Amino acid sequence: MMYGKSPFDYELDESAGESLVTVIKSAQVKWPTETGSSYPDTLRQFVTWMLQPHPAVRPNIDDIIIHVDKLIAKHSI
Repeated sequence: MMYGKSPFDYELDESAGESLVTVIKSAQVKWPTETGSSYPDTLRQFVTWMLQPHPAVRPNIDDIIIHVDKLIAKHSI
């Protein structure tokens, strides 16, 4: 939702005929290609990390909270 679309919408646009479930299970996150994105790469990496398709690898809420706190501390003015 950072760019006004789900990260999977970009993949759906490029994959003719595939269902949203198939695209999500593939874990192929596509990002907009416009230049001048206001989001740091660390935020994109964070989103990709949270969207791990395998439950054993996917972070739990405590991991996410710790990571969010670190991102805020790093990117705060």
